[in-house]
Amino acid sequence: AEEMTEDIVNKQIKALKKFIDNKEINVNDIDVFCEKGVYDIEQSRRILLAGKEIGLGINFHGDELNYTGSAEMGADIGARAISHLECISDDGIRAMASAKTFAVILPHTGYLLRIEMPPVRRMIDAGVPVALGTDANPNAFSSAMSISMNLACVLCHMSLEEALVAATINSAAALGISDKYGSLEVGKKADLIICRCPSWEHIIYQFGDHTHLILYVLKHGAIVYVKAK
Repeated sequence: AEEMTEDIVNKQIKALKKFIDNKEINVNDIDVFCEKGVYDIEQSRRILLAGKEIGLGINFHGDELNYTGSAEMGADIGARAISHLECISDDGIRAMASAKTFAVILPHTGYLLRIEMPPVRRMIDAGVPVALGTDANPNAFSSAMSISMNLACVLCHMSLEEALVAATINSAAALGISDKYGSLEVGKKADLIICRCPSWEHIIYQFGDHTHLILYVLKHGAIVYVKAK
């Protein structure tokens, strides 16, 4: 990991900056998996700060399988968001609340890996802004946000309203794009879904039924998906 850290900091990020400056690629954030056996806390700090130096936002994975101090470190260096946080400490919660760093909760991961869920209720009560995602990847192979919202309510003790906010405006804020996305407001991009349900709560309540619920998907105001009749 140390050799890879040196390569990332001294070669890859410098090469990335050239691509960005030449408008060959559009990159907004830098990520690292701060975890035992992957990148340790100091290696992660170096990588993230190197990305920050070229203008990237810090949005990384930490405190998932083991306590590493990711939350404290991320808050200290100005991370916009930290994902997972199943093993976050009380000091980490306080640090993230003080820094207004978003906690991106991924309940599919805890459910499928059979690990303890992050202490979401304690985070919210302490003032940590919480966003919600699916962690869609080979070990948590689902992109169904409605299931993630349901698990957040059932397993993480979030209210329906908290889950909706976490999945929409807070998720946009965790990406640094809440000025354009994440809520229905004049002047924002019309990225939205139109659902067939008696109330918005059914998006969460009708567990695993998202393909039935979603009638239309709009991207920038244009219809990009229509449910087959």
